[in-house]
Amino acid sequence: MMGNDGNQDDLPARIALEAGVSRQLVLTTFQQHGLPLASAAALPRPLRVSRLRIAGDRTVTPKGSFDTNLDLGNSLTVLVANNLKGKTSVLELITWCLRGTHREDLQGVVKSWIRELDCDALVAGRPLGFRLTMDHGKILDARILSAPTLEALRDVRVARADLGVTEVVAVQDEAAYGDATAALMLDLMNLGRLENAQATAASGRAAHGWPVYFGAIYLPAGGDRALLGDVVMGGLAGRLLQVFLDLPSAALLTQVRAIRDARAAASKAEHADVARLRALQAQQYEQTRLELSAAKERLLALTDPSEGADSVGSLAAAVVKLGRELVDAESALRHTQQAYDILRAQRQSDEKTLNDLRESAVARALFHALDPVACPRCEAPVTSARKAAERDAHTCSMCASPVAVEESSREHVEQEARDRVKASREAEQVAKDQLVAASAAARSVRGKVADVEQRLQMAERATQTGERAGLTATIARLEGILSVLTPPDGTQGGGLDDIQRVLNAAVSVLEADGVQASQGLFDALNTEIVKAAQRFGMRDLERVKIDRGARLQVYKSGGPREWFSRQSPGERLRLRIAVVVALLRVGTQFGLATHPGLLLIDSPKAEEVQDIDATALLTELESLTTEIPGLQAILTLVDEPLARDILTKSKVIAPAGPGGPMW
Repeated sequence: MMGNDGNQDDLPARIALEAGVSRQLVLTTFQQHGLPLASAAALPRPLRVSRLRIAGDRTVTPKGSFDTNLDLGNSLTVLVANNLKGKTSVLELITWCLRGTHREDLQGVVKSWIRELDCDALVAGRPLGFRLTMDHGKILDARILSAPTLEALRDVRVARADLGVTEVVAVQDEAAYGDATAALMLDLMNLGRLENAQATAASGRAAHGWPVYFGAIYLPAGGDRALLGDVVMGGLAGRLLQVFLDLPSAALLTQVRAIRDARAAASKAEHADVARLRALQAQQYEQTRLELSAAKERLLALTDPSEGADSVGSLAAAVVKLGRELVDAESALRHTQQAYDILRAQRQSDEKTLNDLRESAVARALFHALDPVACPRCEAPVTSARKAAERDAHTCSMCASPVAVEESSREHVEQEARDRVKASREAEQVAKDQLVAASAAARSVRGKVADVEQRLQMAERATQTGERAGLTATIARLEGILSVLTPPDGTQGGGLDDIQRVLNAAVSVLEADGVQASQGLFDALNTEIVKAAQRFGMRDLERVKIDRGARLQVYKSGGPREWFSRQSPGERLRLRIAVVVALLRVGTQFGLATHPGLLLIDSPKAEEVQDIDATALLTELESLTTEIPGLQAILTLVDEPLARDILTKSKVIAPAGPGGPMW
């Protein structure tokens, strides 16, 4: 699509043309929401680990001090040892250094042994040294050093001007190290924060940083459902794929879509409230109009009084005035009642949530997640049985998938819930006080109206004067009410405003750019995934089809289409590795910045049924790491003879003695 000035690269002009608004409005909208107007092509982001040093005191056999250096190869490195001998913890410690935060798999007892943890790595071509000093598993001091070469970092734990070693990060606690590392890695590797596709007006824009990207480096177990990364929810796998394919404006698209969806959700709720208010007003208007018409017809049927006209007129005028005051008072009472009902319901909901959090681990796990009432696709309701299963069996009420329960943050979650209950109780009390005041004001005005109407009736002396007076007062009151009520206009409301039109148009334009740019990329990616997976032992694989959401369709010889989630654990692992290999190959072919090229794989043989499957995987992985520039794999294995027999070009690291620890 061409812009107003004919320049296809003028993104604001193209969005303005799509939305039917001015280019200046597009610029203003993007500026107000902190959105960039263009996305430059990403720079290469290779990541390679060269050394890990672990020093400390072991409290189990063999007890005593240790200081172990593990020099890792540039291609494939295999860590072989018996179970529970520290090979998996090597991957977890590398993760702690590079990710900034460790995973749950790193046991507390292992952490307590370590005094010093050093990791040297090339990050986007820049030699960095990650240095952690700990005591009983807690970080006392953390530094990230930069040097001209990796050799200059060896055996250095502080800045050294004579070696050209400088400090990039220096902090003294675990949280600060995680934040600083995440920010540094995103900057050096030219990666943006990923927006969650399920962000809502209530939850806000959920953004994910470097730890989510690291999920595509440290591959999850074969049984996990995510094809790329280790987070299934929020469409993050697709966002990782789009970033690693360097699709034009992929990060910008996720930001714009998240803002648009959150704004649309808030607007929808607002329009629903307006529609309910309009329906109530229309009902009140029609009822009042019918009552007024009936009162006028009855008044016409009565004879005129011969006396007391002046007295009746003055009292009727007073009724009209008080009628207007009564409408205002009752309107204020109605709105105050509505506000109180809403806040009382919110307080009850917050108290129920707090009780659920105290009683249910899954409630704590899903505390910040959505609480859907219906399927977003087919609008089928989420039944009470599914809700009960979510609470009792820890399965998601939407997709029936298991919900991971994390108890480490229980107190934090419960405290947040208690704070919400306290705030909602205070808000309810304020609304209740306002309701009491509004009720008193309305009663006062009603009393005044009743008093004047009674005086008006007493002023009439003719036979029909009493009824006429009542009708006159009623008509005056009803006319006063109608004068302040808005008649129904038949409009539905809910139309899009200019900002929403700009955001919708931006999503449309950016999606079209991504589709156009990805046509050749995805064809090449599918081809490379099949080649790599076949080399890993999936001989019956004929073709695959991956989309921008990282959903993978698998076609095997003589069989129907299958999804990635339906594959065996071993096949899932091989397909995950094949995707990374394919990304690197496509990146080289098209000149794109893709996956960082580092893979951490824990015990791949555990995912396979036969040794021949593991043999094919290891053999081809060794071949590919030497064949593809920038691909480094570090994996663990129990079977040392298998590794020694089939690997010829890789580095095998084993304990010094049989059955000994890795470090």
